[in-house]
Amino acid sequence: MSEAIRYEKDSDNIVVLTMDAPGQSANTMNETYKTSMDECIDRLEKEENLAGVVLTSAKKTFFAGGDLNELVKATPEVAQEFMDGVTAIKAQLRRLEMIKAPVVAAINGAALGGGYEICLACNHRIAINDRKTKIGLPEVTLGLLPGGGGVVRLTRLLGFEAAAPFLMEGKQVNPEQALKAGLIHELADNAEDMLAKAKAFCKANPNVQQPWDTKGYKVPGGTPSHPGLAMKLPIVPAMLKNKTKGCYPAPEAILSAAVESLQVDVDTAFKIEGRYFTSLAIGKVSTNMIKAFFFQLQQIGKGSSRPKGFEHHTTKKVGILGAGMMGAGIAYSSAMSGIEVVLKDISDENAQKGKDYSKKLLDKAISRGKMTQEKADGILSLIKPTANAEDLQGCDLVIEAVFEKTELKAAVTQEAEAQMLETGVMASNTSSLPITGLAQASCRPANFIGLHFFSPVDKMPL
Repeated sequence: MSEAIRYEKDSDNIVVLTMDAPGQSANTMNETYKTSMDECIDRLEKEENLAGVVLTSAKKTFFAGGDLNELVKATPEVAQEFMDGVTAIKAQLRRLEMIKAPVVAAINGAALGGGYEICLACNHRIAINDRKTKIGLPEVTLGLLPGGGGVVRLTRLLGFEAAAPFLMEGKQVNPEQALKAGLIHELADNAEDMLAKAKAFCKANPNVQQPWDTKGYKVPGGTPSHPGLAMKLPIVPAMLKNKTKGCYPAPEAILSAAVESLQVDVDTAFKIEGRYFTSLAIGKVSTNMIKAFFFQLQQIGKGSSRPKGFEHHTTKKVGILGAGMMGAGIAYSSAMSGIEVVLKDISDENAQKGKDYSKKLLDKAISRGKMTQEKADGILSLIKPTANAEDLQGCDLVIEAVFEKTELKAAVTQEAEAQMLETGVMASNTSSLPITGLAQASCRPANFIGLHFFSPVDKMPL
């Protein structure tokens, strides 16, 4: 058994590789993983009568991606050494996808970045149908590109145009969306179902190959020399420049890597991708983005910027002022999180319309088989529509979501503060008015904050 991957062969000669990095909450592409995967591939290549390989994870997530602690150490002085390491990772995944047996990725949780690149090196991809699971290649959001073959494989799998949002925007999707987009092949109900489907695929497809290794394979939408794509490509650099203002080199590097790699064979394409990845990784932009958007955000999430002397607090009852689209959306999201909601508007009729928005969304979920009637009823029971300010009594958080008028916001703030808990927090969802100005209407300005949601709340993650 390798240190980070369990190797188990069943009576049908199907090997299950279970990634389980010791002492870590998630699997990452560190040295322990690389050594373990090399050992497993060595063993797989020596297996006689190998019928298939299933790659899965013992963690809550499938694979977290590259080791960012190592990436931030990349500098121009170690460029060649870094490039050699990137080349080794690509070679390892190439060996995995060239094994003379079906290789299936059994995706039990999030597969982002390097995690999804591992999946792309498998012949078949199955994911447990959990809407919380995210699949994608978000490297661009850290100033990088997918350096483990992601650019090469995804553009060949989907075609340039379909792959572009995942590569150049870092788009992440849930399993159902991933299936529709072509990122995965199957959905499973649970781990047992997924393993059964993975083994069934191995038995049914003993001679499967990667599409790009199949003789005569054509990239969907064609290569950059195809007239249809060739007409569209010239405007892409200008579109990227308009978005990035020249401040972020990653999208342009991804574009170049994708276009160039689609015009050569796969192994040459990996070298092109590797050079662009190295140039980004040793630059200051990616280093600063990784530090700011990953490490520093993690520290903030752990409370590093939290004022001392304030205990952690869990909201039990939230009041929402205004039952329009924004207020109704906040009410729905709060109730979905199990929080009691008082949805207040100027009339009971308006407040009920706000609650009806939640009913509409829940009925839709029921019709699609994603929720039971019993659960939906329980969620709806948490929302109390009202026109009576006294119903805000006991609220430890009140969110104002009324029209962008200072006088109106001041009036509803004072009305709510007269009823809510004195220790509670009064929040404004304003998108244009200064919080310091709105706080002047509060009798407890120290407990007054801005709390923003994107609309529609149920579809737009913060």
